[in-house]
Amino acid sequence: QGSVVGIPTEHNSKLPTSLINGAKSNELKLTGGNIKDHLFTSIFTISSLTDIVEFDGFESGDFTALQWSIDGVDDAWVVDETKPYEGSYSSHIKTADIPNGRDFSQLDLALSLEDAGFVQFYFNAPVAMPFESFELHVDGKFLTPLMTPEGNWTRAGAIISSGEHVVSWRYSNNPGGAPDDVIRSIPQPSYRIGEAWLDNIAVLPTTKSFIEDFQDFSTNDWTLSGDADWTITNTKAQGGLNSATVTSTDINENTGLARLSIDIITEQGGKLSYWILPSVGASLDVVRVLVNDVVAFTYSNVESDWITQEVTIQPGKREVKFELQKNPDALSEEELAAVPKPE
Repeated sequence: QGSVVGIPTEHNSKLPTSLINGAKSNELKLTGGNIKDHLFTSIFTISSLTDIVEFDGFESGDFTALQWSIDGVDDAWVVDETKPYEGSYSSHIKTADIPNGRDFSQLDLALSLEDAGFVQFYFNAPVAMPFESFELHVDGKFLTPLMTPEGNWTRAGAIISSGEHVVSWRYSNNPGGAPDDVIRSIPQPSYRIGEAWLDNIAVLPTTKSFIEDFQDFSTNDWTLSGDADWTITNTKAQGGLNSATVTSTDINENTGLARLSIDIITEQGGKLSYWILPSVGASLDVVRVLVNDVVAFTYSNVESDWITQEVTIQPGKREVKFELQKNPDALSEEELAAVPKPE
């Protein structure tokens, strides 16, 4: 489960992915850099939709698209139209359809993987202990509880090693086996519905080493988001012809964000190194590098020389995000005009 046989070896490959400054202040460019990973095999190529190994959004209206089976109460899991994440259908289960305490119904997905992969899925589970539980298991071993007190769809997943595996979504009625009168006497949380939905199950490949020369943003499936789009320019680059660029002036509002992000899937984790030379200044703008929305590095000065840094990529699926924020303190136009400009 999430393991690899062999002695990890260190592998280095050129990855033109860095941040450098442009010709003027308030500009950020992304180009040149490298990845150092500590993996048994070379990992780091970006997964896109065409790379999906297996997928089921239950649009067939049943459990025939993949190698599905049901353990325990075999008629509790159904495919219906009550609450799809996307499309018309999702798989669905109710506590009321499992008649006895400590009984369960488990939706199993059999997988045979040549290489490690990442099982990604969306779930909506307004459930609560001790009434019921919803859990993810891999090869019969408990991995994590699944619940959504706010009743919203949530994305989750697990890294799976190569070989034969069974991924299971296990739903239990009164898993602790409390007497019925005790269960009835316990106040229920307001969010509890006692049902769970599952949709868009995908098996994604792990990522391999890649070279990013920024001919476009689609080859390695970069995602642009926020209040302005990054662009590809050839005015300045490191180790190549192009760079990805964004400036504060691209953000029309008084304050805002421009993000460039990429998903990296690894079985054993590694290090992503990059070069950065931002031209930003304190209250005017700031640059952040985040991994799964946790800030790894922040830059708020005009730099004359490139800086090289590394971020740790933990096993699993991780989003690495390069972010330029304009006016992070949300100052008024008058207050901004009084801020000394960086030289």
